Amino acid sequence: MKLLRCVIAVILLLITAAAVYFFQFNQCGYLMTVPYRPAFTEIADNVYINKNYAGDQQEVLELISQAEERDRAFFGELNFWDETIVIICDDEKLISKLGEDHATPTYFVPSKKQYICISVEYMNLDILAHELTHAELHTRLSKEALKRIPTWFDEGLATQNDYREQYSEEQWIKQTDSGRNIIALEDMDTPAEFYAGEAGDRRFRYLNAKHELASWIEKHGQLGLRDLLVELNNGTDFGIAYGK
Repeated sequence: MKLLRCVIAVILLLITAAAVYFFQFNQCGYLMTVPYRPAFTEIADNVYINKNYAGDQQEVLELISQAEERDRAFFGELNFWDETIVIICDDEKLISKLGEDHATPTYFVPSKKQYICISVEYMNLDILAHELTHAELHTRLSKEALKRIPTWFDEGLATQNDYREQYSEEQWIKQTDSGRNIIALEDMDTPAEFYAGEAGDRRFRYLNAKHELASWIEKHGQLGLRDLLVELNNGTDFGIAYGK
């Protein structure tokens, strides 16, 4: 009996240690518990800032609203809020816990959820619209469909609503010599390929991905994008669906 109690105690200790690690030191666990953490406060539905946030809360909400309008014009309607949390943070220690300073990780535990994490360094309309586009795309795609889309498509779509000059058509013309020096799409399929190298290398891939998607959308339109996402959710191979 004594041995059994010791075994149970050890098991409980291991379970507790695993839970502490998951919720404190694992990005997924930390993000999913932000709404319950005293370090954060909700300033609007699904919008959180750290409690000692030094910026203007109303400015945060206005920027998010402007980014929504930009994305709504692009998609026609927005569905992401039901499964998305926006976290704005200016505390370096908390940013390290969040694991991102301007990104939208998507997790499926316990159900699909997007977490838009943005530090004050990256708090501007273009980046917000970029990340909201990721959230809307991920909301519209099933888990299986998300696994099938190449990284260049995910980022190329997000940059459609990111108007920074570094991703402009003029920059694409200049840096690719009017398309003579582009990156093959198959060389930007995976995160390891797309995000590799220095900042300039990554920026060039974003530039190529944005141009590719802009050309595709010009040909197929908003309805064509909706149809593509439906086909992907129905299990159609990405290459076949995108090539139509």
